[in-house]
Amino acid sequence: MTLRSTERLALAHGACVVVALDDPDAALARLLPAEQELARALAPVRRGSYVAGRTALHLALATDAPILSDDRGAPILPAGWVGSISHKGTCAAALVAPAGRGHIGVDLEDAAPPRQNIARRILTPREQASLPDHGGAVTLRFSIKEAIYKAIDPYVRRYVGFTEVELDFTGDAVTVSTALPLAIEATWREHAGYWLTTARAVRRA
Repeated sequence: MTLRSTERLALAHGACVVVALDDPDAALARLLPAEQELARALAPVRRGSYVAGRTALHLALATDAPILSDDRGAPILPAGWVGSISHKGTCAAALVAPAGRGHIGVDLEDAAPPRQNIARRILTPREQASLPDHGGAVTLRFSIKEAIYKAIDPYVRRYVGFTEVELDFTGDAVTVSTALPLAIEATWREHAGYWLTTARAVRRA
């Protein structure tokens, strides 16, 4: 069996498909030749992640066209669509939406404390001061910022530091502040032991 599980979720920023591969090699054989060529050039661990991501994207878009990568490493989607992928090993999430309402991003992270203390690297001083007293909160904020950076990259096309955006939480809602000329939304949920986070960015009027 190629897929261990497949879930389809209707999220605020698009349609999401989350997959877990049972047999990455079998899933690789189901990709299109151009995708297989790219995958086989990768190291084995990275290859499994790539295959999981492309599998999720194909399911989300219901397309039989190859999904290649642009010069920033983001997937090139069919005309009329925007989207994003994230993967943890052989699990992956793909988020897609019709074009015209900005760019979107998705991230998938273990809903557990990070292996290293990354709070000072990814959080502003104010975020650190308001951080709940459990390590999973750091990973959640890391995941949200990763989703945000994927959403804003088509606009800025440069590395964006983690402290260039700041997050404020009110219950389950999160507000994003930034000096960048973009309006940014973000959402989060815990799903099957992961933080599943999404973002959408549009140019400010």
